[in-house]
Amino acid sequence: QGGTMKLIGFCCVLLALLFFWGCSSAPVQTAPAGQPSKTEGQPGRLAGDGKTAPGQITEEELLRERQRAERERALAEAIRKAPLVDIFFDFDSYAVRQDDVQTLTTIGTWLKQYPQVRIVVEGHTDERGTTEYNLALGQKRAEGVKDFLVRIGVGQERMRTVSFGKEMPAVPGHDEGAWAKNRRVHFVVDEKR
Repeated sequence: QGGTMKLIGFCCVLLALLFFWGCSSAPVQTAPAGQPSKTEGQPGRLAGDGKTAPGQITEEELLRERQRAERERALAEAIRKAPLVDIFFDFDSYAVRQDDVQTLTTIGTWLKQYPQVRIVVEGHTDERGTTEYNLALGQKRAEGVKDFLVRIGVGQERMRTVSFGKEMPAVPGHDEGAWAKNRRVHFVVDEKR
């Protein structure tokens, strides 16, 4: 019975110590009624020291992130509406046709407006001729278009060329109507940018 009394006494002392220890913490200071606290409206700030709490971002960082996201959305929309239309060629030719000069000028102007965009200039041919010949002709078409864009001010480092020859026709068919649409340069936004 004496041991039980000692255990009860020990528990009472322990509880009393815990109670007094909890009450001895510094009181929390609050602003008078109707006045905002010093840290109100400042997310991520620690009271009194003006530093950012660990794991929190500052308002400036949040603003920069919002601006970056808005720029990316605007660029994606601009790419969606880009005037990157095909350029067509005469049979067995890689010279840019006069009727495509204005189209290429519009493409160049757009590229200069969006300097962060890189493109792939793809050369294509119709089905006539050997695979080797058409690959070479497609490459000359792509290079000719790239050279035109460089001459009007688009940085050559923003463009890469590739030839598909006759392997990727835009239109099926074995007549002049199909062939004319397959002799082309096609533009693709370069995802490797």
